[in-house]
Amino acid sequence: MNRTPGSRLLLGIALFAGTLMSLCGGALLADFALDLLGVASPTVRLVVKVIAMAATLPAGFYLVERAFLARSGSTSRKRPGP
Repeated sequence: MNRTPGSRLLLGIALFAGTLMSLCGGALLADFALDLLGVASPTVRLVVKVIAMAATLPAGFYLVERAFLARSGSTSRKRPGP
């Protein structure tokens, strides 16, 4: 099985960045929703933020996975077969 050079490193960096962006996106989305609802309790805000951040993690992994599957599919089609 042929691998493109640096693909594991690139995948690791992309997973780290995707995880970080998912956590930040979940926190921002929760803040926005809580501000719209007028919730002021710090405890409720913290719990909702943690739930939102945990809910967005699978979306981040999914997007990174889809990007790498599309990348690997396009590079394998470009190579001539034996």
